[in-house]
Amino acid sequence: MYCRCGTNIPRLRLDMGYKTCVNCSTTQTYSYVPIIEHKTGNTIQIVSQEVSAAVHRSWRRK
Repeated sequence: MYCRCGTNIPRLRLDMGYKTCVNCSTTQTYSYVPIIEHKTGNTIQIVSQEVSAAVHRSWRRK
């Protein structure tokens, strides 16, 4: 199957129910926010790009 842009859509992507190629997709990629619990035990929280940008922007404030 081909996307509207003419690119061949991979079989696995079709099996997951997608009808467009990655380049034509309107879904935004995810980002992260680091959660610093203590000196050596950091984790990350998966969030949208908007939330991540807002958090990182607030960390840069003076």
